[in-house]
Amino acid sequence: MDTPWLEIFKLLFVTTVAVFLEPVFWGILAIIAYQYWQVKKQQLIMFGVSGFSISRQVKWAMLYGTFGGLLGSLVLTLVGVNLDRMGFLYIWPLAMLLTLINMRFLCFAYAGGIVATISALTGWPDVDVPQVLALVAALHVTESFLIAISGRYGAVPIIVRQGDRLVGAFNLQNFWPLPLVVLSTIAMKSSALPEGVFHTPDWWPLLPLGIEPPAGFEWVYVMMPVVAALGYTDVAISSTPEVRRLRSAVSLAFYSLSLLAMALLAAKFAWLKLPAALLSPLGHEYLVRRDNRLEMSGVPRYVPPAQGAMVLESIDGGIARKMGVRSDDIIVNFAGFSINRGVDLAYAMEWAPPLFELVLLRKGREVRLEGNFPPGERMLGLILVPEGHEPYYVTLGNGRGGLLARWLRNLIRRFRRGN
Repeated sequence: MDTPWLEIFKLLFVTTVAVFLEPVFWGILAIIAYQYWQVKKQQLIMFGVSGFSISRQVKWAMLYGTFGGLLGSLVLTLVGVNLDRMGFLYIWPLAMLLTLINMRFLCFAYAGGIVATISALTGWPDVDVPQVLALVAALHVTESFLIAISGRYGAVPIIVRQGDRLVGAFNLQNFWPLPLVVLSTIAMKSSALPEGVFHTPDWWPLLPLGIEPPAGFEWVYVMMPVVAALGYTDVAISSTPEVRRLRSAVSLAFYSLSLLAMALLAAKFAWLKLPAALLSPLGHEYLVRRDNRLEMSGVPRYVPPAQGAMVLESIDGGIARKMGVRSDDIIVNFAGFSINRGVDLAYAMEWAPPLFELVLLRKGREVRLEGNFPPGERMLGLILVPEGHEPYYVTLGNGRGGLLARWLRNLIRRFRRGN
């Protein structure tokens, strides 16, 4: 009997949509809204203005998360990832412990990889190593897709200290609720299978369950809706947010597909379980460190030019955004006043007529734009690149340190003071 793939995809879609009825989904969405509120608050402290719409960010997070959930569910279903021997009882507590060192270690690539490595070496805990690694790979395939389609969505301008100077940058933060469909198995009598059970092809699942059903029974796969969440945090200093995200997405996709291939091979060749398990945390950490090193060692993009004042961000809803001013533009003249610093622009705005012309350089080409100040306070809605005297800035490190890392730093600091 042919496999009714269309019916399976329909069931996959309906089960994914059913996640929206779960209170946990809306709870995760509320947490995401809080995270974006924190981002908006940081922008207000640093620049005094914010074009950051929390409601819009949450709507996009929900939309993108739904598409990502469908993709992730499709990958999990096609591969045949089964939750019954995942070892979440071990993975989740370990992930929580790892956050004491660094918050980014919450990623399943670390906890899942460590549990899989220990299991491959000792046989304990009793988890299906290829299944665990395939789940990690599927989640990262989904994440790479979401990062790639995000573009400038969620890119927040910040000022960072790089060496002995301040430079402009973009904090790339995205959080997505993920409605997922996962598979579980139940043993049913071969002679009493209910109507509506789909017969699968011989090649599926790509990852075998690894356990034979009782005599006279066969395994029946059941789709279950679950709620997950993904987060992405990065910083763009020497590249634009779009380029930075695309580079991260390509690297993550390569890692994900490599890990998935190793998981599938490990299901056939037991000696590959250990190398595959090691690839999960070590490969992920290598990519994170390599990408960060490339970004930090590059020439800062958002610094004062030789001529004019560079735009770091044009605030959504502001006069400048409506005129067509973009990030990376260099303002050289405003209403006849020559512009080289932020103070020049402030002076020109004060004395300019209500109808004014703005001259800027965009990729070396001169662009002239016309604008109009409404009655009242004059604001363009622009954030310029830092000039070096800004009081608020971010000092970049290796990610958010966990409680244990902060405790050790404080202990070392006290020890040094005591000596």
